[in-house]
Amino acid sequence: MIRVIVDTTCSMPLEWYGQHGLTAVPLYVREGENVQRELFDLSYAEFYRRQRAGARFSTAQPDPNAFLEHFRPAVEAGDEVICIVLSSRISGALNSANLARQLLETDRVSVVDSRQSGFGEASLALRAKEMADAGAGREEIVRALDDLIARTRTYFVVESLRYLYEGGRLSGAQALLGSLIQIKPIIWFDSAGTMEALEKIRTTKAARARLIELVKERAGRGIEKIALHYGDNLEEATAFAREMEAVAGMPVPLVRLSPVIASHTGPEILGPCLITRE
Repeated sequence: MIRVIVDTTCSMPLEWYGQHGLTAVPLYVREGENVQRELFDLSYAEFYRRQRAGARFSTAQPDPNAFLEHFRPAVEAGDEVICIVLSSRISGALNSANLARQLLETDRVSVVDSRQSGFGEASLALRAKEMADAGAGREEIVRALDDLIARTRTYFVVESLRYLYEGGRLSGAQALLGSLIQIKPIIWFDSAGTMEALEKIRTTKAARARLIELVKERAGRGIEKIALHYGDNLEEATAFAREMEAVAGMPVPLVRLSPVIASHTGPEILGPCLITRE
C-alpha cells in the first residue's frame, strides 16, 4: 500500500483529506506570540477576518517530527509513502520532510517538491492517490508527478505587494518597491518553483485582462484541469471565473488560499492555475 501525504498549503477543505484518502500535515501561522496550525486550529474564515482587521501574520514550516509521526507508522506497517510539499523555493517544508525520511533510514519514502502551492499541489496529491489505488508503483507515480508539474502554470495578481515583500517570498521585489502602489505585476511560479514577476502592469484592470490572455494562451495546449485561487474576495473571484470559463470552455472551480499562503499574498488575489494536456 502507498500512503499519500500532503501539506495544508494545497488549500483543500479539512474534510476533503479524509474523503480522498490523503494525510494532511499543517503549516503554522504566527500572530505575535500566538502560533496556530492552519486549518486545524485556525479556520480560513477567522484568519481572513483578522487579516482584514489589520493583523500581521508570519508563517512557519512543520518540523521533521510532524512528518515522522506519519512516515514512521506507515513504514513500520510495511507500506510506502509519497509525500508532496509546498515549493522548496518559498518554504523549508521539503527539508523537514527529507530529514524525517533520513532519520528513518528507509528507501520506502519519496518526497516530492511540488514547485507549486494551492490547486497545483492538490492536483499532484490527488493524482498520486488515484494512481496508487489503481496499483501503480511508487517510482511510476513520482515520474507521472514530475510530468504533471511540468504542465502546470500558476499566475496571480495581488492588490498590494507589501505582503509578498514583507514575507520575503517575491524574488526581485526590491526593484519594485518604489512603485508598489502603481504597479500590479503578474506573479508566477517559474519552472524551479520560485515566485517571480512575470510582467509589470500599471493597473488592476490591465492585469486582469492579461491574466485572461494567459489563460487563453495556455488553453491552446488543451486543458486537463483548471481552477482560480482567491482569498477574501469571493464576489470578485466569481465574476473573474466566469471570464475564464468563456475562454477555457469549461467550468472553473474556486480555490480559497490557505492562511499560510494568504499571509504572503493578502486577501485580494486572483490566481488562475492551469494544467495543460501537453
